[in-house]
Amino acid sequence: MLKGPYQFSVAENQFYLLEDDDLDYVKNRTVSAAGNNGLVAGGVNHAVALAGISTGPAMISFDLSPGPLTADSSQPWEDIAAFDYTSTTGVTHLATAMGPDEESDDLEAYEVNLAFNGPGTYRMRLHATGRTLHPDGVQEEDKPIAEHYLLQVWPTTN
Repeated sequence: MLKGPYQFSVAENQFYLLEDDDLDYVKNRTVSAAGNNGLVAGGVNHAVALAGISTGPAMISFDLSPGPLTADSSQPWEDIAAFDYTSTTGVTHLATAMGPDEESDDLEAYEVNLAFNGPGTYRMRLHATGRTLHPDGVQEEDKPIAEHYLLQVWPTTN
């Protein structure tokens, strides 16, 4: 089931998938692992994605499926990386270091439960485009949004 696209806020060149909003737990744990593929890494109750921009709005969609998905070919994605994610509580949400911008973000993006099948292991694949357009810069809110992401998610355990 495709959800989005949603506008969300990037801060500190990163965004997260978390069981709760405990960013201290995730910071510096998987950032170096995400550097291995240049995009994303996950673990137990957390994942981190590396954005191109330092701060500003980006777009994200979620494709949630009960079974395996093939990589999306609907557009020319510049980066694609798959990873395993384990949820111990069955609740995982998008999170950012500075939190949602309540004036410009689609707050529904932060409410989508990515661990929709309950506790267990999930396979996730993040697609990205536009990360090289404003590297380490700021995405101005009055300009067209450059960075777009698609996160595919399916359970690998019941």
